[in-house]
Amino acid sequence: MKLWHKVFLCTFILFELLFNAASFYLIEHNFNLSQQKEIERGLAEQQIVGSQIQTDWAYVYSMDHQLILAGSAQDFIKNNAGKYTRYFDGSRVFVEILDDQDNTVFTNFGDGLSGSRPELAGISSGSRQYILRDIGDKTYLFVSGGLVLDNTDFKLSYIRDISDVYADKSSQVSLFFKMNIAITVILALGLYGLIWFLTRSVRTLNKSAQTIAGGDYSQRVPVLSGDEIGVLATSFNQMAEAVESKVEELEVTARNRQNFINCLTHELKTPLTTIIGYADFLRTAKYNEEVFFKALTYIYMEGKRLESLSFKLLDLLLLGNETPDLTYEDVSAICADIEEAMRPQLEKFSVTLQAELEPGKVLIEQDLFKLLCTNLLDNAAKASAPSSQISLRGRITGDKRYALEIEDEGIGIPEEDIPKIFEPFFVVDKARSKAHHGAGLGLAICAQIVRLHKADLTITSRLGEGTIVRITFPGLYN
Repeated sequence: MKLWHKVFLCTFILFELLFNAASFYLIEHNFNLSQQKEIERGLAEQQIVGSQIQTDWAYVYSMDHQLILAGSAQDFIKNNAGKYTRYFDGSRVFVEILDDQDNTVFTNFGDGLSGSRPELAGISSGSRQYILRDIGDKTYLFVSGGLVLDNTDFKLSYIRDISDVYADKSSQVSLFFKMNIAITVILALGLYGLIWFLTRSVRTLNKSAQTIAGGDYSQRVPVLSGDEIGVLATSFNQMAEAVESKVEELEVTARNRQNFINCLTHELKTPLTTIIGYADFLRTAKYNEEVFFKALTYIYMEGKRLESLSFKLLDLLLLGNETPDLTYEDVSAICADIEEAMRPQLEKFSVTLQAELEPGKVLIEQDLFKLLCTNLLDNAAKASAPSSQISLRGRITGDKRYALEIEDEGIGIPEEDIPKIFEPFFVVDKARSKAHHGAGLGLAICAQIVRLHKADLTITSRLGEGTIVRITFPGLYN
């Protein structure tokens, strides 16, 4: 069963229980109040009738004692009791007077009452009691009490038809059932539609979750309200964005890994093919010193290329898992050592290095910093024409950071290739890279070193004019 069905059923059943209980309570409460009013009215009117009879008897007795002696109290009641009933509704209120032997002295209740008379049990002078009796299809209130006239005991019963009270209760119950049917139908339809409308976001969430589970991570849920369901939809969208971002990141990583493997396979295949080919040639060819020396030279060069590739791959692997221990070092002093170490390499390419370094201590790892600068200077030398110049500049920026720049006058980098040059095995000029035994790993290593130092790296380049590599280090020592 769906959630909104459960909410509908639970709400509907709870309302019905409370509504029925409250309605029956009110009907019963009103019935009891009406019944109690009838009882109190009957008690009061029975007392009035009894008091009036006693008052009239006392008045007549005081006015004409001889008249009373000639008759009896029973005669007085028979002759005068009728006048006490004309003040009441003759169709609903009746009076009955019995003597001490329960013989009827007066009654206006039709043909009188027969059979058991529980309302008369235990009545004595000065006492009163009431009882409700069903006679035929009507309900009567009997209020009975003792009456003493001329030392003679009588029983005065006040009889009131209260069938209207029960009829009102029955009509209220009948009306309630009719109203309940109408309210139930209206409530069921209204509640069903309202809950269906309020839970539309939950259904949308469910559909979106199924869509995302099917692989469409761009799916989002419209936020239709600001309540808890709206907050849930917002959180779901945030989760979907995070999942989409992670999936895209994983896809990029998988593509890069596959590209890395493809490039690595290609880079290994070329020198190995050369080495195997020349080795097989040396194994089968007749000895010729010049030919043998040339073949061995190719084997040596390809072997050095494999060695360089393996070292760079190892550096890249280690940098990916390394957490360097950074210390404050004087950049200008380290760059002076780098300049001296790179001199033979620069002379090999017939380029000069112009260094202008402002002293400053930066939070770095010395060996990684040297590797970073060496790779960048090596790339600059390989891209430069003979007799050109490479500039190495360092200065403190206005925001108290240290900016290191390496500028060459080389061939430059196409603008569309700049975002790709930090990818492993990517090379701009494959012919030039192959001539210098390059594998396209140097800038990938540099990017990793910059990341470990939490520095910023930017490249500006124009074809045929040269390239500027700018690295801005945080953590300048004050």
